[in-house]
Amino acid sequence: MVLVLLLIAAASPPSSSTVYIMRHCARSTYLPDLYGGQRPAYLANYSDGGDLPDWGVAPTLCTARGRRIIQGQGRSLRGEILGRMGPAPGRLKVTYDAGSTRDNTTAEDLLAGLGLPSIARVGDAAVFDPPWCPQLTAAAKERAVRARLKAVPRPARYEGRLAALQALLGRGVAPPLQSIPDVVAGGAVGWLGGSFVASSWIEAMLLQFGAGLPMAYGRVAPPQLYEMLELHVYYRAIADRGLSIERRGESNLLAHVLRDLASGAGGASPQGGGASLYVGHDTNLDGLSALLGLGWPAAPPYPANTTVPGGMLRLTATAAGGATAVCASFLYTRFEDASGGMAEVDALFPTGKPCISLVQLTQLAAAVVDKRCVRLPAPSAS
Repeated sequence: MVLVLLLIAAASPPSSSTVYIMRHCARSTYLPDLYGGQRPAYLANYSDGGDLPDWGVAPTLCTARGRRIIQGQGRSLRGEILGRMGPAPGRLKVTYDAGSTRDNTTAEDLLAGLGLPSIARVGDAAVFDPPWCPQLTAAAKERAVRARLKAVPRPARYEGRLAALQALLGRGVAPPLQSIPDVVAGGAVGWLGGSFVASSWIEAMLLQFGAGLPMAYGRVAPPQLYEMLELHVYYRAIADRGLSIERRGESNLLAHVLRDLASGAGGASPQGGGASLYVGHDTNLDGLSALLGLGWPAAPPYPANTTVPGGMLRLTATAAGGATAVCASFLYTRFEDASGGMAEVDALFPTGKPCISLVQLTQLAAAVVDKRCVRLPAPSAS
């Protein structure tokens, strides 16, 4: 019934609407760094460099430089977002994952950079992780990961690149990354082992870059990081992007995004226009991309499908000539400085093009959304 209503709305949408789905700031790492049963559980155990530098904040929170970058992103996007909010006073609906302090901070900092600090932001953890949605069984998660291992090509020279990463890190008390067996698991981490540790170290380097800290004890330069990120993207493609995993995790968020596209950001003015912003995680960007078959072949200098902190998937619906097209882009920043300047590349649908009709998009979603996981609020009286 939910998707039937969305299809009806898609037949007569407002003149334009835009939805941004954003990953949070550059944060500090978890403590311990590794979870899901990986042992040893600290990244420093896999290097001879000692403890990681202090982040200056508690675990998983936005770092000071990470916050400045998000504010800069807001300044960079001010003209665009104000233009997409519709006729004055315009509308920008902001929703963040209330289960994550860094998502609230990111929303606050982006709005400050936009010059819109008074716009209300709503914390709603259930949009991003609906507690009523049935959890995957361990066996189902294992099947999803094994299917991805068969479907996704391994990057060239994979073992050699793991060894090269280990050489940069130096030998720690743990075995070398390339010698730690990879194991499919049904718990919080679906693929444990050397690939998981390598991915976690590369992610930590990216976060250190965003925080303005030396990457891997000062042993890694930006060009090396950009090359190694391909291994991180591959790991996430295996462990996190299985269809059953993403149907459980992202069906509710996808339904909210489609509702906003079809109704003008969830209730824009009758004249048309309106924008929505959802602030969540790399898992949300990965999940929506997996469900819709979206990908960005490259976002220079990052490799294809990197979900850099502060990155955004932008979906814009525009009505013209009796039809409505939805076009997708990936927006991102670099960490060489803290300006937050944004670049963008096309995100491509399964057709190989960045635009499809809103009706096609809704039908595409209807084929993958788990309806048990979707709960949309009642339409507003306006």
